[in-house]
Amino acid sequence: MEPSKDTTSTEQLRASTPPPSSVQPPETPARLKTASLPRFRTDPSLQSKRKVLVEGLPKFIGEISVDDYFKHVLPPLPIHLENKVGEVCKILNQNGTYNTTTHRWRQFRQDPKDQSPDEPKVFLPLAELFDAIVQAAQQLDPQLEPNFKLVVDGYVAPISERGNDSRPDGFFKITDKALSEMRKKCEVLMKKEGWEDVPRASEATHGTTNEPKKSLQLSTNTSEKPKRPPPPPVYEITAPQEFKKKSFTQQVDDDIVKLMWNMSRILALDPCRRFTLGFTIEDRSFRLWVLNRGTLLRTEAFDFIKDQRSLVTVLLSFALSSAENMGWDPTITFSHRDSENRRQYDIIVNERVYKTVTTLSDYSADNPLGRATRVWKVQDAQGNTRVLKDLWLEHDRLEEHKIYENILKDVENSNSATPESKADARKAVVDRLLTPLEHCRVKVSGTADDDTNLVILRGYDMNKARTVVLMSPSQSNPPEKQSFGFSFPDDQDAKLITPASQDSGLQVPRRVVHNSLQETEIPNDQRYHYRIVFQEYATTIYDERNLVNILKAIADVLFALDLIHSAGWVHRDISGGNLYYHEERKTGLIGDLEYAKKVDTQSHHNVRTGTPYFMASEALSNEYSFYPITPKPPRDPLHFVRSYELHGPRKSPLDVVIPEDPPFNHNALHDIESVWWVLVYTILFNEDAAGPSQNTSARQHLMNKLFDGQLNNNSRLLFLRNPQFGTCLPSSFSLLVLALRDMPNI
Repeated sequence: MEPSKDTTSTEQLRASTPPPSSVQPPETPARLKTASLPRFRTDPSLQSKRKVLVEGLPKFIGEISVDDYFKHVLPPLPIHLENKVGEVCKILNQNGTYNTTTHRWRQFRQDPKDQSPDEPKVFLPLAELFDAIVQAAQQLDPQLEPNFKLVVDGYVAPISERGNDSRPDGFFKITDKALSEMRKKCEVLMKKEGWEDVPRASEATHGTTNEPKKSLQLSTNTSEKPKRPPPPPVYEITAPQEFKKKSFTQQVDDDIVKLMWNMSRILALDPCRRFTLGFTIEDRSFRLWVLNRGTLLRTEAFDFIKDQRSLVTVLLSFALSSAENMGWDPTITFSHRDSENRRQYDIIVNERVYKTVTTLSDYSADNPLGRATRVWKVQDAQGNTRVLKDLWLEHDRLEEHKIYENILKDVENSNSATPESKADARKAVVDRLLTPLEHCRVKVSGTADDDTNLVILRGYDMNKARTVVLMSPSQSNPPEKQSFGFSFPDDQDAKLITPASQDSGLQVPRRVVHNSLQETEIPNDQRYHYRIVFQEYATTIYDERNLVNILKAIADVLFALDLIHSAGWVHRDISGGNLYYHEERKTGLIGDLEYAKKVDTQSHHNVRTGTPYFMASEALSNEYSFYPITPKPPRDPLHFVRSYELHGPRKSPLDVVIPEDPPFNHNALHDIESVWWVLVYTILFNEDAAGPSQNTSARQHLMNKLFDGQLNNNSRLLFLRNPQFGTCLPSSFSLLVLALRDMPNI
């Protein structure tokens, strides 16, 4: 079996884990996260991608005071400088950097709005001012050495593995020494475990390539202009900045769009980041920002020309910060570039180091807010191949290894027969689930679990934040008239784009109706950083090209699901991306248990990402379409007439009770239907190499109709009721087609 040639590229043959659907009222609706679209990465229009990203952000964010930002977000100054900002300001006053009479910096004798050059030139003196502030601090302590350098150059586009499609007006660049310091712990652990060829910290830079440095040759031509230094890689920059000379709404919004893009790009491209900072300037108005996987905050504005102390505190804190306090994660560090020039990493889990080999999934990380799930194929010190997953879980979510343990416990207890049968049931499920080998809550600050609120925001009380609009309001189509495209959830991603896409641009999704998160609420999903290592590395149903293996895997999956359902659990996240075929064991496996849930539990969450690919039709609509058929007693046709004569006009007769529709809950049948959709997807998006289908246009039409990426796709329910494939499939698929047509009636 080979991929169907009806689609435009091989990349379209991959899909992603579907959105989890809740089981408790109020049922969590699907919310699309558009930055997870694979075509989001490949769209040639930067403006289009920026628009899509910002449209996926909340309309309202939190605004905090500058003092609270200094206390809870800004990297702390070295202890011996904590109370010496005033002395630094005094030195700047004495050397003329700041004029206490005019209350102006020497570098900004005019307000930006009164200057004629463009923004990069107007704000270029900010870099000179940064150097002056650092030098003033070094007069108090000559041993001070900055870990970050301010670069103000709106013409530089930091490079990455995905190209260089954006030019922030400014950013901070980390020094090689700061990166080397962060890697030392990993280096010690690798030597302890017996890793061979452990690179020294000074060699494992976050640069672009491992090419040897060329010796410098001095030119004898004095008229030759110095060459512009090469652009830095995204992996070495942080705290992007955007500047405008004027502070009109249009300029402010433009700064926000560009800043959100650049901050999100840092988090998306570099798995070594936990959060990122940034700031915007419009004329004299200066705002600080922070973005982590749980929330987005900004400060009230302050006058950076007049407020000397605040600007000195900000720039000095950035300059002297550790890498960790600027958002880097010391438990995952750059290792090397492989033969295809792809970046690989060393990741610490419980004092053990795993070296990445291949990135299996990372589309979820493109969403600035969310789980940011990344999955790698890795090797341990002994050369064993494993799978490592890194994500940010909601603070009240169970870790996946605990869900795994609870499922096995309930499977064993649900069988009331002999101890042997209980053990057999447990073993049957164990053999068909990915096996957690190691896991941890990531710790970066001593013994504290890495947390978006308790650690990154240092315990800031979000109730103190003021609710503000992120950007000026814009008009949009109602949700029911928008095409959402394919969106990928937080927990698992793979490579697939819309087979039905006919346009070259991105379509901008909006929030789905019935969202239980109020539009005026500040996004604040407190999350903790979690890693888990699985023993097995297997092939997903997406990637498996042997139909016999796929059917064998599906049979094993259904057998395991039957036992899991009997124990009172539902998976809620079945897709071709988390169903596997293990070649060595010749068995099917189920992965991604993060959303698995006991059917009697009461917890629910405000928002969850969603893709309609493999969701059951009822889960898509968030309401029941199929009800049990129960016989009703015969009723006299004149019953209501006689009741009216006896009792007069009323809303309803006394003996008539109109039952309420039950709240929608995800049940076992929805898991089974998701498996059914996996099979439908498999035969539509793959081809029989020996006997390909002839009616390709009909096949393409059916693919587009069933997998168009819209939440209100009624075609799926109609197809489920009467699955008709026509003549668009190879004849060799006939038996499977018959089975698929019979399954909904079972």
